[in-house]
Amino acid sequence: MPSVAFAEPYAAFGALAAAVPLAVAGSRLLAAQRVRRELGLPDPALHARLVRPVALACLLGLLGLAAAQPAIRSQHERRARTDAEITVVLDSSRSMLASADAGSRTRFERAVAFAHRLHTALPDVPIGISSLTNRLLPYLFPTSDGRAYDLVLGEAAGVERPPPALTADRWVTTFEPLAEASLRRFFSPGVRTRVLVVLSDAETRAFDAGDVLRRLRRAGAEPVVVRFWQPGERIFRRGRPVGSYRAVQPGELMTLRAAGWPAFGENELGAALDRIEASIGSGPTAAVGYDPGETSVAAFVALAAFAPLLVLLAPPGVTSGLGFSRPMRRYASSGIASSDL
Repeated sequence: MPSVAFAEPYAAFGALAAAVPLAVAGSRLLAAQRVRRELGLPDPALHARLVRPVALACLLGLLGLAAAQPAIRSQHERRARTDAEITVVLDSSRSMLASADAGSRTRFERAVAFAHRLHTALPDVPIGISSLTNRLLPYLFPTSDGRAYDLVLGEAAGVERPPPALTADRWVTTFEPLAEASLRRFFSPGVRTRVLVVLSDAETRAFDAGDVLRRLRRAGAEPVVVRFWQPGERIFRRGRPVGSYRAVQPGELMTLRAAGWPAFGENELGAALDRIEASIGSGPTAAVGYDPGETSVAAFVALAAFAPLLVLLAPPGVTSGLGFSRPMRRYASSGIASSDL
């Protein structure tokens, strides 16, 4: 069932200011009523005396409510594939810091953007995240919780987080540890369709690509490599290139493809996504929980405050047509101002 929540609940106390004009109006009404009884005058229409105090109270109340930032919260069922999972492997070696210039996105940032795109394209497929340097380590095991996935990509994942083994060359990585995905539980037991999406610059040490591919497929894992690499990229620090690094191995994709790996360049992201979707295919889903939804209504509350504001700004000649100023005409001949009564 939908419920109302406030992002800044204490700001709602500002709405209590709405009681001030109502209290002042009430006090003046009682005083004017006593005067009218002494003079033997009839009581004017109540709405004529309360329209502006009520409008001011509504204005203050709505602004106070809007300051509390109200939102409508609801829940919707989350369904996920029960037969398929994806593990996104992010190359976190230092070479992933390379970019075309100091103001351009790094390879790692471009890889993370594709990881978000992948989750958007396959929202019902559980996806996990691992890092790759000279070792393969999990950030997040496959999950259908999109918030956890986005949080890991945005906060936990990063270049050399965690760093490679100290004995390794910190500038390059190797695909050899990918074979560990066939031995360790990077996928849930019993899942039939397993896709390993490797996002890397493929600046790797030499490895037996055919052997790693056979071991992965023997374990039921289908690898797909997406290479984030452009010629001439450098690593920049404080706006200046790091002299000890230059982009290498422009033909690495051809080597992977020759060994049978599905491998795609950065200019083939659409084709890579199509290949991943084809590998996942279709299958059964099941309810795995609920995702909260929240819709802010603060802007609508603030917009509603314009109605009482227009009433307050309207001149007496405009409101007289609505019956708000008729008492003024009633007491004009007696010389008594209705505002005093």
